[in-house]
Amino acid sequence: MALTNPFGGVEIFIAVVKAGSFTAAATQFGITKSAVAKAVAQLEGRLGVTLLHRTTRRLSLTLDGQAYLGQAETAFDLLRSAEDVARSKASTVRGILRVDMPAAFGRRIAMPILLNILRAHPDLRLEASFSDRVIDPVEEGVDLCLRFGKLPDRTDIAARPLGSQRLVLCAAPRYLDDAGEPTDLRDLQNHTCILGGSQSRAAPWRFIESDGRVKSVDPIATHLVSDGEVVIDMAVAGFGLCQMPQSLLQPYIERKELVEVLPERCQVQSPFNAVWPATRAILPRVRTVVDELVRRAHSKAL
Repeated sequence: MALTNPFGGVEIFIAVVKAGSFTAAATQFGITKSAVAKAVAQLEGRLGVTLLHRTTRRLSLTLDGQAYLGQAETAFDLLRSAEDVARSKASTVRGILRVDMPAAFGRRIAMPILLNILRAHPDLRLEASFSDRVIDPVEEGVDLCLRFGKLPDRTDIAARPLGSQRLVLCAAPRYLDDAGEPTDLRDLQNHTCILGGSQSRAAPWRFIESDGRVKSVDPIATHLVSDGEVVIDMAVAGFGLCQMPQSLLQPYIERKELVEVLPERCQVQSPFNAVWPATRAILPRVRTVVDELVRRAHSKAL
């Protein structure tokens, strides 16, 4: 995918040279090594020159790379100085924070955290949206996305990991009394399944095979729902099986409104991340929320 910001590759190129490797630069930007390599390759393609000699042991600048590096660093130093002046006037947590979250997780877990942050920062305003589809924070103008699942290999987004959650398969006791409890994955085809997703694509369920590999299963979607909160509500009401992150189902399991099914196969961990458009420095209002989410993740409060 082409960079949304054509100059994003310039900053990444400078970081690669200073760090001495794609891996170190990837860590600095919170993106993958392949995304860094792609950004530099796109920059070279746009300029029509080779900037770096690449070997298995080291990177080195070409003559064109040496000339370009000096001018690029000068230009970025001027830009950073301008940003520092502007940012020093806006270092407080204020303005509009646009956050997009998975429906069930957002309403039940993230919103109480965000409300506490709003109480602590009265100049901060919230625009929250709840969707289980994967949105593009760059194209849709969102400051922060909270997302389960693997991150896309992109150079124009940054991310902080917030841990992972086990994907749990559950059903209401009344449903299992009527339909029986599945004893292996093949039994799922004989059960009523409530899947999350849209009309064009249902999200697959994921399980651990006996050899430790992750297996994706596409059960027939008896009910297909685009809102994770409604998926859970339907399962509690006895309409079938559902698979969701453990934190969302655990209160119902503890109240015996839901029963875990095939627990030995439900050991897949889904990564959870805070994602935002990549900039040189994260906005104070975004940093405040991300830091609090990271703190809670480390204390197992997410």
